[in-house]
Amino acid sequence: MKKTFFLLIAFAILGKTSAQQIPLDSLYKLAITDLSAFSNYLVGDANSEQEKAERIIDWLARNFDWTATDYQDRTVNEILERKGGNCAELARVAAASFEEVNLKMRRVREINLHIKTERRQWTAEAKVKELGNRASVFGLQHNDHVWLEIYDSASDTWVPADPSLGVVGYRSWLSARYGFGNRFSLDPTSTDMIAPFAVFAMQDGEYVDRTSYYALEGFNDLYQGQLEQYPAWSDWKKRILQLSPSALSAFKGEDNLHRKTTSIAALVDAYKELKQQFLASDFGRIHTNIEAFSAALIQQDITTVVQAYTQDGKIFPTRGPILEGHPAIQKYWTPNPNSQNRTVHHKIWPNEIQVLGDTAYDHGYYEGVTKLADGRLSHWEGKYVIVWKKSKDGDWKMYIDIWNQL
Repeated sequence: MKKTFFLLIAFAILGKTSAQQIPLDSLYKLAITDLSAFSNYLVGDANSEQEKAERIIDWLARNFDWTATDYQDRTVNEILERKGGNCAELARVAAASFEEVNLKMRRVREINLHIKTERRQWTAEAKVKELGNRASVFGLQHNDHVWLEIYDSASDTWVPADPSLGVVGYRSWLSARYGFGNRFSLDPTSTDMIAPFAVFAMQDGEYVDRTSYYALEGFNDLYQGQLEQYPAWSDWKKRILQLSPSALSAFKGEDNLHRKTTSIAALVDAYKELKQQFLASDFGRIHTNIEAFSAALIQQDITTVVQAYTQDGKIFPTRGPILEGHPAIQKYWTPNPNSQNRTVHHKIWPNEIQVLGDTAYDHGYYEGVTKLADGRLSHWEGKYVIVWKKSKDGDWKMYIDIWNQL
C-alpha cells in the first residue's frame, strides 16, 4: 500500500514531464524513499524488457558518479545516498531497480585486458596477501568488472546491461567492449579497458561461462564473421580458451591470476595484432569510414561529412528527392542555424559488407539521439543501404547512400 501511494504521488507531482527535466535531487530522493516509484517512473511507457533496462541504465550512468573501490559493503540506499559507487555497487542499484519493474536478471563478473598500470599491480599484490587469491582478478594488465544480463523474452536470450558504461544490448555492448574504432560509453574510465577475456554470469549460486559467447562468437559477429579470416584470430582464440579457466579459478579463490601475467600480456598483443590486420583490410577501412562519418555528424563537422561521399555521390533521404553532388549533400547535412536541436549520438550497425573489387555494398541499421532545445532526448533508428567506391588512393567513399527511419 505504501509503495502504491508513493507511486501515485510521484506521478501526480511529475506528471508527463520527462526524467531529464525533473530536478535531480527530486529523483534521488524518490529513489531513496520509494525505489518502486522511481523505477516505474523511469520506465514510463516502455514495453520491451530491453527498453525498460535502457531507460534505467541510461539514467543511472548519466547521474551517478563512478568511484574507486574502497572495499566497503553498502546497502542500496547507502549507494543511492552517495550518488555513486564502483561498478559492483552501480550494478547492485540497477539490479534492485530492475526487480521493481519485474525484469529477470543475473549478475555478471568479467576480467578484461587493461592498459598496463604498475600501481594497480602493487595494490593487487597487497590485496592478495590480505584477502587471498580472489583479489588477483585485477593486476598489471587486467582488471575485473561487474555488470548485469537481463532476460529478453522476445528473443529468448540474455542481453548485456552495463550500468557503469550506460550500455544495453548485444551489439551495443560488443561495440563498446571489443570495437576497434570509437566506442560509446558514459564512463570515461572505460577507455582503459581493452577487451574482456573472461565472462561469467552468476545464476543459482553457480558460474555460467559466457566467455566464448562474448569474446569469441560475439566479437567475431560484431564484424560479420570476418575476424576469423585474419591470421591473428587463431592466436586470440587459443589464448582466450587458455586464460578463461584460470580466471574462473581466481574468482573462486583457487588460483592466483598474477601467475598468468605473461599470458595476459600475450593476449593484449594478439588483440593489437588482430586490430591492425583488420584495419589494414578493405573491410576494415570501410568500417573506419562508417565510424568517422558518425563522429563527424555528432561534432557537426560538415566538411568531413561531405568528403565521405564521392564527387558524384547521391543520397536518398527519407521522404525526400535524390540529391546528387557535394553542394547538394552539404546543404542537406548542414544544421539549421536557428535550431537548438543537436545530434548527440549516432551509430551505424552494418549487417553485411561485401567487397567486389573497387565497389562494395553495405546494409544494416542506424540509431541516434537528438537533444532537443528543451533538454529532452529524442531517440530514432532506421535502416540503410550504401554503395561504396574505392578511389585511386585506396580510400573508400560513399557513392549511393539510402536510408529510411523505422
